[in-house]
Amino acid sequence: MALLWEILQFVLRLGFGISLAMAITSPKHVTSGFFKVHLWVVMGLNVFGALVTWTVSDEHLPTDTIRIASQSTLLGLILATSVLSYLGAVCWLYEKSGSGQIILTLLTLLTLTTAYQSSVLPKDSQSTHHLSLLLDIVSSGLVVGSVITAMLLGHWYLNTPTMNLIPLRKLLWLCVIALLLRTCVSGTGTALTLSNTDVTNTWWIFVSLRWISGIFASLGLIYMTFMTLRVPNTQSATGILYAATIVVFIGELTARVLAENVLYPL
Repeated sequence: MALLWEILQFVLRLGFGISLAMAITSPKHVTSGFFKVHLWVVMGLNVFGALVTWTVSDEHLPTDTIRIASQSTLLGLILATSVLSYLGAVCWLYEKSGSGQIILTLLTLLTLTTAYQSSVLPKDSQSTHHLSLLLDIVSSGLVVGSVITAMLLGHWYLNTPTMNLIPLRKLLWLCVIALLLRTCVSGTGTALTLSNTDVTNTWWIFVSLRWISGIFASLGLIYMTFMTLRVPNTQSATGILYAATIVVFIGELTARVLAENVLYPL
C-alpha cells in the first residue's frame, strides 16, 4: 500500500506538470483539440488518484509519518481537479480559448495543491521539511510534465503539420529549465543524504540510475530534439521525445523509491 501511495504522488505531480506546460502553450499556434484531449488525460490521472485515495487509509502508511491532508480532504481536492479538467476540456471543445486558459491556470494551482496535500512527512517534521517537499514537488512535476507534454505536442504536429514550431521550442526550453532546477534540488538532497546517512552499494546503483537516466540522458535527448527541429523534422523530434519521456520516468520513479525513507529529494 505504501508503494501505491508513492505512485499516487508521482501521478499527481505529473498532472501538475502537464497542466502547467499546457497553460504556457499559446492557443494562437496550437489547435484547440490538443488542449481538449490532454485535459482528458489530466482528468484520467485524477480519477486514478481518487481511487487510490479511497483505497489507502492512514493505517496503511508508515506509523511514524503523517499525511498533510486528511483522506476526505484529499479526496475532495482530487475530485474537484477531475471536474475542473472536464470543464476545461468542454471549453476547448467549443474553442473558448479565453475560458480554457483561465481553467488551465486554476488547474495548475489546484494540481500543485493536491500534490502537496497528498504528501507524507514525519510526525516531527519542521518548516524546512515542508519547503524541501514543495521544491521536490515543483521540480519533479515540471520535469515529467514538460517532457511528456512536449512529446504529446510533437505527436500533434503529425496530425497538424502546418502548425508553427514556436510552441514546441518553448516547451523544450521549459524542459531544460525544469531539468536544471531538478539537478539543483536533487543534487542538494543527495549531498545532504550522504552527509547524514550511511549508504550502501545498492543505494549507489540506484542513485547512478537516477542521475544517468533522469538527468544526463534526458538533457542529451532534449538537445538532440533541438537539433532535429533545425531541419525541421517533427516526426524524428517526436521519436526522440518518446525516448526522453521513458528515461525521465525511469529517473523520477527511481527518485521516488530512493526518497521513501529520507527527508531529502533525490
